[in-house]
Amino acid sequence: MTKLSRDAFALALRHGRGAAAMHVRAHGLDGVDDLVLAACLENQTYDRQCEGSRAAWIYSLFKGTPAYPRFAAAILTAVAYSTDDDDGDQQRELASLMGRDGDLEAAAALRACVWGQTFSADRVLGAGPIRDLDGIPAVVEIARRLGKVLQQDPEAWVDTLYSLIDDPFTFDEVFAELKRVAANDEAVAAYVAKEEAERLASDNRPDSSNDDPAASAKRRGVAFMRDNPLETILAACMNKAGGRGRFLQFGRWASEDDLNRILDRLRIESEPEACKKLLWVFRRRALPCLDERVFALASHASTGVRNAAAVALSHTTDPRIRKLALERLNDPDFSSDYSEELNLFNNNYQSGDETLILAVLERQRVDGDEAHYLGTCAIDVCNSAGSPALAGVAEWVYRTNPCAICRQHAVEKLQEWKCLPPHIATECRHDALEDLRNLVREQP
Repeated sequence: MTKLSRDAFALALRHGRGAAAMHVRAHGLDGVDDLVLAACLENQTYDRQCEGSRAAWIYSLFKGTPAYPRFAAAILTAVAYSTDDDDGDQQRELASLMGRDGDLEAAAALRACVWGQTFSADRVLGAGPIRDLDGIPAVVEIARRLGKVLQQDPEAWVDTLYSLIDDPFTFDEVFAELKRVAANDEAVAAYVAKEEAERLASDNRPDSSNDDPAASAKRRGVAFMRDNPLETILAACMNKAGGRGRFLQFGRWASEDDLNRILDRLRIESEPEACKKLLWVFRRRALPCLDERVFALASHASTGVRNAAAVALSHTTDPRIRKLALERLNDPDFSSDYSEELNLFNNNYQSGDETLILAVLERQRVDGDEAHYLGTCAIDVCNSAGSPALAGVAEWVYRTNPCAICRQHAVEKLQEWKCLPPHIATECRHDALEDLRNLVREQP
């Protein structure tokens, strides 16, 4: 593998791309060891909830290297002061991995961190890492300490057993051990009693697992519209607080008459924040008709209003929308601030547009949120148009987007089009995201 420059390595490492792992395997940590150590101490994952832990991937970069003692010392120092945040979670996971590989100091540091905390109704820090290190006995000890919390306050909310276990342990296996210990341990017995009460309550709830998904969704829609009629939504658009979820939901379930009433309000509304929220109603639902007011809002001085209007227009195929899409991308001032204007091509793409789209994307010097916003909209165009001619756009998303989930979507699209470049497939086999590694496992 060609040796990456320091800047290129830093970018690949932060994004979790396989190029960083391949560089270390081929060239070692010389000149980049400080970057890798920083990634150990700071969780650099872009979407931590969706992408999951990078600890095992980060660990593989320094495991067995001459730098290991220095890395271990820094990580274990951090573990001693780790808190309830993403960085602390990763540090404790790294200590667990090192401990499982025979590092006695790492194992001791993790145990001191977990068992030294004050157990309460809050989350148990390090529950997963200590379980992975010490197995079922660690789960029993956590249950004992949480049981003592319940003895003081039987109504306290504590971590359930389901939240404490994971492969290779099964719920039944662990619960049987807890019940065995509970016979002679009042604290564990208190935890088991709480768990049994929760299971009984769950068993008595109506079983919705066999419900028809469409019917269930319709019931939720009816309930939503009952609680959020048109008048409530019109009032909510004037409130400064509140996100767009409520307006998206309304757009999903509203009648055509309600949508026309929203459009009527847009025609007379002048307050930018209210206009933006009303346009959110059409974020996933087509406009009842193409309206001059929405076209005007697509040129609004407010970036939020302008983007929201572009998305509202994007659901419709029309020559005027295509003309607007071309105008916006041909504008030298186009930037990631207006990323959602890419969506104007969703239903108005024509062969040859990919040249303009890619040229505009390549011109952007973006990272972080800006790259993510542009990449998300670019993948939307790829999905809507479905043309392999957009392969270059998907490759741009893969190279540029800090979000591993978006990288995965780009690779899936390239695979679908049978044009995934071999060098990207090779790199993906070393990606921080397990799902992306699995996706290309069989790729020739």
